[in-house]
Amino acid sequence: MRTEEIRQAAIDSHDRDAGKFEEWYHALDRSRFSNAFTYGRSKIDALVGELFGSLPKDGKVLDVGCGTGEHLQRALKAGLKAYGVEPAPAMLEVARRNVPDAEIKQGVATELPFKDGQFDAVIMVEVLRYLDRADTDKALKEARRVLKPGGQLLVTLVNRWALDGFYVLQRARSLVRGKQFDAVNPYCLFHTPASAKRDLKQAGFDEARTEGKLLAPLRIAYKLNERFGGWLASKVERADDAINRASLAQPFAGHLIAVGKVAKR
Repeated sequence: MRTEEIRQAAIDSHDRDAGKFEEWYHALDRSRFSNAFTYGRSKIDALVGELFGSLPKDGKVLDVGCGTGEHLQRALKAGLKAYGVEPAPAMLEVARRNVPDAEIKQGVATELPFKDGQFDAVIMVEVLRYLDRADTDKALKEARRVLKPGGQLLVTLVNRWALDGFYVLQRARSLVRGKQFDAVNPYCLFHTPASAKRDLKQAGFDEARTEGKLLAPLRIAYKLNERFGGWLASKVERADDAINRASLAQPFAGHLIAVGKVAKR
């Protein structure tokens, strides 16, 4: 029951916040420095763009937890065939309105409504963080199932020891409230680069690697004041990106990105 409650809390949260995500993506179109979401998402989007650029012409991409459809639009612009899965009704409605040329189904990461070996790439952006261990394992195995030989999976995760201190904050919330999640603050599963690679290998991926993004605790600056956060981010961005290239920085980055590859047969 706990696994289902955790999953439903995440769905309810995103169903309620569909409009907010649309606003954030409009802000991202104006400037990646607009707020903490836009700055962090711009770093992830750059990696998603690299993945899309590496795929064959007319390749098929599945966005699991596609939200408002932003990455589906990017896939179509890259000349790819776009498919999405989204469990939150409000998000699903927005995605279908925004991206009518994509095939978007209602569903969950743990039971993907597609046949085996269909996709060249699967992405899960800010999905697994909201699932518990059992659901995460199922979701990774489902992604592996629907990938073609040579296919790739890109997922984002939350670093346990990120310098923004989110793990400490989440632990404090759970101690004060006597529970690990609620409708306002959904459950969060934390990872390290080592655990991310291990999970991908256990799910059947032949190769696994990780990258870190957003090392500087800029989310704290944005929370203090968005204008100040944006100014600070613009000043430290180049140095922060350079430091993130070092493997030693990965365990402390605000975003942990893991990529799993299926061997070509």
